[in-house]
Amino acid sequence: MDRLAQANRNRQAIEELLAVDDVLTDAMLSRVGLDGTRFPGLTLSVQPMRKSSWTVDVTFRAASDSRLRDAPISSLSHAAGTAAMRWQLAASAEQWTIDRGGRFHRPDAVMKDGEALIAMEYDAGYDRRTIRRKVRQFEPYSGLVWATPSALRSARMKADYPHVKVITVDYWSAQT
Repeated sequence: MDRLAQANRNRQAIEELLAVDDVLTDAMLSRVGLDGTRFPGLTLSVQPMRKSSWTVDVTFRAASDSRLRDAPISSLSHAAGTAAMRWQLAASAEQWTIDRGGRFHRPDAVMKDGEALIAMEYDAGYDRRTIRRKVRQFEPYSGLVWATPSALRSARMKADYPHVKVITVDYWSAQT
């Protein structure tokens, strides 16, 4: 395959991913052999877990410069974490709907599994009260998947809420 055809396939694949996931990272794209450098990018030093001393430089990619420029760091990290959930769960574009305006009342995304609607929530440092409120708020869904970037936080969440599926996700490193 010539270079132009390969570049076009790369671009099309990333456009399709961004149409579903909104924000991706170079690390995520690298894992699947894609190069996002032709898309708007913004490199920031982020804390995968809020209030931690650990930081990492992450290059975020979006379909438009304004999506990156106008969003706070926490919004970009949250969107990338939610995308990492979809990738880890191997949910198709048809199964997945993100919700940018949910805040406390709606999940970050909803995954359709047959007739079941499963709430998806990405947590990078909610306090215990917020977690309890969100878990209760999402009870009408067929299930709840809770993701966090910390294995320790995931273990605590599993212990506190054994009925919730908890996963640990990573959007910042090229190797998982």
